[in-house]
Amino acid sequence: MMGTTSGVEQPPQQGPPATSPDRRCVTCGRAIEWHMNVCPYCGRDYRVVAGPPSKPRTSKPAIGGTLVIIAGILALVMGVFYIVVEPSDLDAWGYSPVSEADMSLSEVADILGTCGIIEIVIGMIAIVGGAFAIMRRSFGLAIAGAIVGMIGVGFLVGGLLGLIGLILIAISRSEF
Repeated sequence: MMGTTSGVEQPPQQGPPATSPDRRCVTCGRAIEWHMNVCPYCGRDYRVVAGPPSKPRTSKPAIGGTLVIIAGILALVMGVFYIVVEPSDLDAWGYSPVSEADMSLSEVADILGTCGIIEIVIGMIAIVGGAFAIMRRSFGLAIAGAIVGMIGVGFLVGGLLGLIGLILIAISRSEF
């Protein structure tokens, strides 16, 4: 039996193999002396201990963040629209809140302005959250941005984009 003495198995010897005083560098493939800690050709350091494995990198946070940013931009556009539109313009589009809800034009303008400001704030939060998702910086802010992004633009297209972005960000939590 090889490596045994009187029936007790001995551990294999550490060090250079008996046949060759050289070894091949795992990076560049050149022959280097067995005792060298750094390859003189490529600089590979054999004293460095491998760290923890790197985090998996998929495109889910980037896609989710992009969808949340689009939802945020839609909310911003809607907010600006609410602020810019005149209550008298609503009559031309077939909706007359003054006659239907018994409100004055200034009350309608105040409501539109308030809704516009709320939509703009929602849009900005969603854009920031989407950016954090793309950068994989803060999972909590990315999720918050996606949730807020779902609220913008009256739960229509922005809500759907925000929901898809929220799901993609949530399932890629390990990448943050």
